[in-house]
Amino acid sequence: MTENWTPAERQAQRRLVRFHRDQDTNARVLCHFEPVDTDEGIVVSCIYWKDNDACYITSVDCIYLLESLIGVTFTVEEKNRVRRNLEGFKPLTVSKLKPSSAAFFKLIMAFPNPKPRNIEKDVKIFPWSILETALKKIIRKYTA
Repeated sequence: MTENWTPAERQAQRRLVRFHRDQDTNARVLCHFEPVDTDEGIVVSCIYWKDNDACYITSVDCIYLLESLIGVTFTVEEKNRVRRNLEGFKPLTVSKLKPSSAAFFKLIMAFPNPKPRNIEKDVKIFPWSILETALKKIIRKYTA
């Protein structure tokens, strides 16, 4: 997902990614994904941060994706537990008050639907490259 972006995606610094969920006969959750230009279905943002030359996903999108893949809506307590589990992947905190991340924070806040955040406050982001490992770790806890 981090390569072969369209010119429009590069300019927006955002690629919309749709996930498809399946379950095999052993009740394992299987998913595949593809770049899209619509927000229909299970769609999250792969966000390019020019200063770091890397792609990220927000914690908000991670939690939404997890809920969608395992077919549940987390309670506040469960979301907090998921956030604690995700902390092991060493997220970066993007803040409007940090000079090093203020421009990236503004970029995230300005995205239209599907919004990769809930409200205008500091956002935790994870390298896109850890997404598969993070999903497997959390899903195992909910489906074991």
